[in-house]
Amino acid sequence: MKLFPDERQTIILNILKEDGKVMAADLALRLGATEATIRRDLRELARQGRCKRTYGGALLPSPASGTPQMRLAVSADEKQALAQAALHILCPGQLLYLDAGSTHLLLADLLPRDSDLTVVTNSVDIAARLLAKPGIRTIMLGGELNEQIGGAVDIRALEQLRPFRFDVAFIGVCAFETQSGFGALHYQDAQFKQQLLAHTGSVAVLCSSDKPGRFAPYHFMGAADVDYLITSRNAHPEMELDVRQHGGAVLHALLPSGENVNENRPCRTVDN
Repeated sequence: MKLFPDERQTIILNILKEDGKVMAADLALRLGATEATIRRDLRELARQGRCKRTYGGALLPSPASGTPQMRLAVSADEKQALAQAALHILCPGQLLYLDAGSTHLLLADLLPRDSDLTVVTNSVDIAARLLAKPGIRTIMLGGELNEQIGGAVDIRALEQLRPFRFDVAFIGVCAFETQSGFGALHYQDAQFKQQLLAHTGSVAVLCSSDKPGRFAPYHFMGAADVDYLITSRNAHPEMELDVRQHGGAVLHALLPSGENVNENRPCRTVDN
């Protein structure tokens, strides 16, 4: 039975939501249409902002849009669990970096004030929360604030990174694709994160299950750069495998369903 364009596009969106990505050739066979027809459907869906075109197919767009405060309500329980799991990789006396982001806001709330931690951040919101914890030394990077990013990522902020050598840097990500790695929605933010990699001993990524298999235009880091991936169990097996194959550790958040956190990980510090 021949489908109308809106019917095909609804089916394509449902497949996208289930699989995370689609290929035009596969959809053409599945829906009994030509590849040219499917490509027109994908172009229309992309025009509506409901998918992002890739070579030969499409991905769902990253959910990491809006300000960090706005994103707090998205996957709130999972983000709280990720932040809780992140505490397991911290050691007293560390120098940490917390990138601007909604999950890192939750982590800032959970940081123990009696662990002699020093936290550097480019986020006003994170710095403000840490002010309520007088046992934590807080250093804020300056520069022009970007509302969508939730912090400063301009040349001034980059220059202020120079004296630091972080024990652990929690770097925010907007999306993950198997072949290209982790991406950001904003060019300047991606450039800032890429430079940040040179200033840390260990990289930690808190990745909610709605980011793998999504599209972000600016890729800044591969799985080989990640020392700690903190995610929900089975959120994206290929992402976990990629990190493990490059020597990184994967921790699973304790979600309300009762999944366990993997506690097989060392504390690492950087030699200054």
